[in-house]
Amino acid sequence: MKLYKAIHTILSQYGKELIAEERFINFLSDFHAFDVRATRRVMQTFLQMGYGQQVFELDMQDASDKLLKISNISFQLSQEGFQKKHVEYVLDSICYGLGWQGELPEEIDENEDEEECVDKHYVTVGNVSFAMVSIVGGTFDLGATPEQGLYAAFDEKPSIQVTVSSFYLAETPVTQALWREIMDDNPSHFKGDNLPVERVSWEDCQEFIKRLSIQTGIKFRFPTEAEWEYAARGGQYSKHHKYAGANDDTKSDYLWFKENSQSQSHEVKTKLANELDLYDMNGNISEWCSDWYFNSYANNGERVNPQGPSSGVAKVYRGGSWDDKAMNCRVSKRFSINPIFKNKLVGLRLAATNI
Repeated sequence: MKLYKAIHTILSQYGKELIAEERFINFLSDFHAFDVRATRRVMQTFLQMGYGQQVFELDMQDASDKLLKISNISFQLSQEGFQKKHVEYVLDSICYGLGWQGELPEEIDENEDEEECVDKHYVTVGNVSFAMVSIVGGTFDLGATPEQGLYAAFDEKPSIQVTVSSFYLAETPVTQALWREIMDDNPSHFKGDNLPVERVSWEDCQEFIKRLSIQTGIKFRFPTEAEWEYAARGGQYSKHHKYAGANDDTKSDYLWFKENSQSQSHEVKTKLANELDLYDMNGNISEWCSDWYFNSYANNGERVNPQGPSSGVAKVYRGGSWDDKAMNCRVSKRFSINPIFKNKLVGLRLAATNI
């Protein structure tokens, strides 16, 4: 077992106190067994929630109820939206490395379906199904962080630290098939069931969301600007990319933009997803947010679940489109237009607080 050998070597050479430190994940991530994204995410959350320190103390005290407490940690991690088998794999490996139990954990297939790496809720409306991804909340820097480079505009600065609560966000932009199922029309310039819907105003989208919510019993909404950027950046699992999942050298694998789109939108999920298994967060189609536009994060003042100004003349939209240069598809790039405006560059992505 490669993971066990990694843990055994690290603990033997560097001391068991490493399990309580963030350096532990840096060691483990170099090993083949932790190339599976889900197990790495479990380990990161394990450390962020302070469980590393708890396990270290249990081991030092040789607590009689340590396996019971490990079971409780396993339950708590499962509540964060991880697959049970990924949680058990990580915790069984740690217990084995510490000598708490003698059974080797069963290694996870590194080629498993990526959908099992995130928690998704599937919604079916008529003949159309779509996935809502569970986004674990957290704190991040909203706006022009250093990797955004010299292209960052004045309204992206200065970046500020904000916190967003957990929420759900659709895996893809709303498709034309879903829009037609709810609205019984298709206003899009480019036609195709799996193409993102476009030429829809913010107000059109509000009506769509209202009807969809009534039909499904789920209270859908636009994402806030802060939620959108947090998710585009990868949430708790962010690797601090310039684009959603990518940097300049890999952007063509992750987004449709002016230089590779052949001047048209493309079917959703035809490029790679970001760290949260969200597709088309940058490029392909821009997406409406709930916020009224304001030109300065710093003067807005909100730091927890910011909602933006209470009124305004333009609504924010994010992500960039098939007709935008790559520099305008960055995760912090902001746009705004009148909420009655519609064109072939702007669509929407669904959010929900609870499902």
